[in-house]
Amino acid sequence: MKLGIFLKFVVLFAVMAIVLGAVGVFSYKNYRQQHYEGVASAQLATAVVGAAGMLDKATQVGEKEIRDSLSLFAMFPFLLCVEMTTASGEFYRWPPLPCNIIKEEKYPLNYANVLADGGDLRFYVSRQWVIEETDREVRVGIIAMAAFLLLFLVGSGLVFHRVVGHPVGFLIKSLRGISQDLTQQELIKKLTRDEIGELTDALNGLLGRIREYQSELVRLANTDGLTGILNRRTFFAKGEALLLKYENNVYFVQIDLDHFKSVNDNYGHGIGDQVLELVGRLLQGSIRTVGEREPDLVGRLGGEEFGILLSTENLEQARSVSERLRATLEKSEVDTGAKPLTITGSFGLAEAMPGESLDDLYHRADAACYEAKRNGRNQVVVAS
Repeated sequence: MKLGIFLKFVVLFAVMAIVLGAVGVFSYKNYRQQHYEGVASAQLATAVVGAAGMLDKATQVGEKEIRDSLSLFAMFPFLLCVEMTTASGEFYRWPPLPCNIIKEEKYPLNYANVLADGGDLRFYVSRQWVIEETDREVRVGIIAMAAFLLLFLVGSGLVFHRVVGHPVGFLIKSLRGISQDLTQQELIKKLTRDEIGELTDALNGLLGRIREYQSELVRLANTDGLTGILNRRTFFAKGEALLLKYENNVYFVQIDLDHFKSVNDNYGHGIGDQVLELVGRLLQGSIRTVGEREPDLVGRLGGEEFGILLSTENLEQARSVSERLRATLEKSEVDTGAKPLTITGSFGLAEAMPGESLDDLYHRADAACYEAKRNGRNQVVVAS
């Protein structure tokens, strides 16, 4: 094979790689800038959650304590200034100088009503920090891309000669009558076919593992780790959607296990966890998961407190479901190694009223549950 064909291949590929690389670097730079802006936002959001209680206490003490608390945000290299406004209108900032005199380019991140009294926080993030972090990655990427391009050109030249030049030369020699052996041509075909097939299988396996991990992460984020049912956050989020879709014939069942503290005190937390797991399985196995309407929801709301959001034809059916659950729970036993432990629960049932929020419905069911406890426990009380 003539050398000119190979040089054309190298030049054309290099030009194409440079053009595509420039477009890729530009796109990557914009993407990484958004990434670092997101990093700053996520880290500040986490810090706000952790520092909110401390700021609430500081507002009750004095201005110095507030400024000291705000100064803790200085640990973030991208933060230029932070301002706090209390619900009463009092204004604090760190550093004490006005944020607008900082000449460095910046952009604000607002966190409204994050304090207990409804106070706000505003952070000013350094855009220069975002640009510097992005440029550092881009420089490394350009160097790596240049090294990769060089290695690729050299390697592709060798492969090009092996895959194209060798069989073409072999064909020419064959035409000249030097050799009639075509076994080398079949070996050349097998070389690329086998490697591409192995790479395809490896990528398919990797994508399958990624999908499995993604599904597992979603499950862990939405369920309670001990019982396997919905956690409080997901329960209320799905419950709000259910209540908006069906304003009528929706019922909240609040369940509080009776004397659960004595179970932990007398048998240990290991037995207590077994009780919670048992209750989670019983409740999950007793609700409706298929049908024309939305599936019923069951979740652990905290500690020994469980909730069910179900839809039935009327209040009597909802009460019948609650009674069936109460009786099933009463008949269940947990092996303690000695005498089997029986668990009972107090049930509060509330019917959703038109226009009522899920939070109000929950509190009415919770009040009925406490009334069941006051009346002797292990019973169902319907909220007025």
